[in-house]
Amino acid sequence: MANEAEYFFTPYALMLIPRKCHDEFFVKFNFLDVPCLKIALAKALGYGIVIGSAMVKIPQIVKVLQAKSVVGLSLLSILMEIISLLFSAAYSIDKGFPFSAWGESFLMGLQDVLLVVLYFYYSGQFRFTFLFVPAYAASFYVLGSGMTPLSVLEKLQACCIVMLTGSKLTQIVANFKNGHTGQLSAITVFLLLAGSLARIFTTIQETNDIAFLRQFIVACALNCILWGQILYYWNVKVDKPKKA
Repeated sequence: MANEAEYFFTPYALMLIPRKCHDEFFVKFNFLDVPCLKIALAKALGYGIVIGSAMVKIPQIVKVLQAKSVVGLSLLSILMEIISLLFSAAYSIDKGFPFSAWGESFLMGLQDVLLVVLYFYYSGQFRFTFLFVPAYAASFYVLGSGMTPLSVLEKLQACCIVMLTGSKLTQIVANFKNGHTGQLSAITVFLLLAGSLARIFTTIQETNDIAFLRQFIVACALNCILWGQILYYWNVKVDKPKKA
């Protein structure tokens, strides 16, 4: 039967699109089916965001390592983002959302943890790492392993938009006060802006979760402001702090 047609790429195609869309594209050769095109685009964007998220903070990490300085970075901003990403990942796991819809929350969280470690190291507070890393690991296990009731996770997810807003605004205010963006990576901010914009579309297509959607709309708006600051302060030179 036509709807049972199999090709060598069918198993891989089914990772992105449902069987009905596979048949629409590769059996009926109807490549202009709008609902299936939206599904395919959302899935491709979703996995693209997840793959990109594994590297999105790397430019920021490299910039800190090269400068051996965390000037311009807000520790409070990073910590609030970590909490927001942690709540989002745990909520998504419990709701059974596909990894393509939330994987970046986990991967970006790990990179933020590394940034916090670097922050403690270059600010002479490395001892706090031995408290922070175990606390993060324990929190992720408790929230993401099914031990925490969904009703609690829903409340935590509702807090994400507040934490996310606080995180971005803290960095935005710090930039205004400093009169520069310091070691803030232009590449990382641009990738975050592009990712949050794409996430608005994928969230509508894959989960249609209003809490998720609000979160990415706010993230997109605040990332626009951060990107604007980077462009505005582009030529401002930052004096490196002198060692005691």
